[in-house]
Amino acid sequence: MARQDLAWWRRHDRGTARELLGLLRRLQAGTPLPAVRMTGLPLRLPGLWAIRLRGEHRIVIERVSGIVIVHQCRFHY
Repeated sequence: MARQDLAWWRRHDRGTARELLGLLRRLQAGTPLPAVRMTGLPLRLPGLWAIRLRGEHRIVIERVSGIVIVHQCRFHY
């Protein structure tokens, strides 16, 4: 799903695609993101985080043993 979302951003909004890739690189490098952009998911899903990208668009990630897993990078969770 996340690969399809990234492909959609590349086709429709290259600026957002670049921002998304930059955020993912920062997450992989362990660089902290501003707390304002990150929120835990309220649906009893421990370990999943939503990062605001644009308007209603969020990146939903999970960190497992130092690896960042991207579940979604378009729309609201």
